[in-house]
Amino acid sequence: MHELDASRVEPYLQTQRYGRSLRALDVTGSTNDDARADAASGAASGHVVLADMQSSGRGSNGRAWSSPRGQDLFFSIVDRPAVSLPQLPPLTLAVGLGVAEAVESVVGTPGACQVKWPNDVWLNGKKCAGILVETSALGSTVESVVIGIGLNVNRLEFDEELRDIATSLRATSSERPPFDRPLVLAKVLFAVEHQVDRFVAEGPASIVQALEPRLAMIGERAVCGEIEGVVTGVSSSGALLMRTERGVVEVHAGRLMPLPA
Repeated sequence: MHELDASRVEPYLQTQRYGRSLRALDVTGSTNDDARADAASGAASGHVVLADMQSSGRGSNGRAWSSPRGQDLFFSIVDRPAVSLPQLPPLTLAVGLGVAEAVESVVGTPGACQVKWPNDVWLNGKKCAGILVETSALGSTVESVVIGIGLNVNRLEFDEELRDIATSLRATSSERPPFDRPLVLAKVLFAVEHQVDRFVAEGPASIVQALEPRLAMIGERAVCGEIEGVVTGVSSSGALLMRTERGVVEVHAGRLMPLPA
């Protein structure tokens, strides 16, 4: 039986929808592509596509996501949230909040996780997870979203360009045994489902409030796109707030990068 077989995951699930329909693959190009195809074919809300390895995993802005075999989690969730397209962007922050909560529960270190706007999760100051949300819509009506999550679980070695900026759950202690990936997956699905449902029911303001203590780079100088300034928070609409020479501005898209002090 494969470690990530659906029958290994099911006993751990505490969700209402997420993972109750699950397709586990050995190798695939991208779980987001697979989940989008499943959504177009009528997959239920909460359907998950999971792979042990991706050959063409991707993050935001088309960047590649390292996806080696047998160590980490690469999965995509189909959801059909009852929100309009203009309301959808803060969903990514809700997912990040859920991932951060789940990671802390697994590693047993409260306060160790931060969410870096808009779609990264940091563990002890290094990236452990990335999120990619892709939407299918008809006009302003959201037909489905695919929530892609890559979580570094057990790997202890990273490519040279990632060594100083990436980490895994297991890397928090060299003496840790490997984590049970089906259990970790179940915890992430539970926490993400909770926060996504909260976002749909209560709107982004409650997510932003819960996110504030976890927001990375607060008070630090940074650049996002063409905007330079000091990160001050996130607006109720999910936009990044930066204090610039022109005052506090909202940034709706871009890659947030630190600047030298």
